[in-house]
Amino acid sequence: MKKVLVILILLNLTACAFIKSTSSQSEGNKINRDHVEEIKPGITAKSSIIDTFGNPATTESKPDGAEVLTYTYREKKTPTYLGEFIVNERGSHTTTITLEIIIKDGLVLSYSFKKQEE
Repeated sequence: MKKVLVILILLNLTACAFIKSTSSQSEGNKINRDHVEEIKPGITAKSSIIDTFGNPATTESKPDGAEVLTYTYREKKTPTYLGEFIVNERGSHTTTITLEIIIKDGLVLSYSFKKQEE
């Protein structure tokens, strides 16, 4: 009976070694594509952008009086095993989303949305 119990425990541990989960790390404010699609050049106000996306990661003033607000969100997902005890960095997957909004006279002049996966 003890041998059967030991074998069952070993099989259980072996099976757990192959159970995969994912650890996730992020930085920046998450950028929701649905919210980006609601931006209307010439109509959406800067205050609405700040309310929706928060404070930008960077702000740049242009000589023509325009202002460039840049939002960056980065998320890294890493495969883990045994309840995150074993981490596989080589299998990591990073997604970077950048939203750049040009504001002039308090309204959105234009914007660009980029999603990059590594």
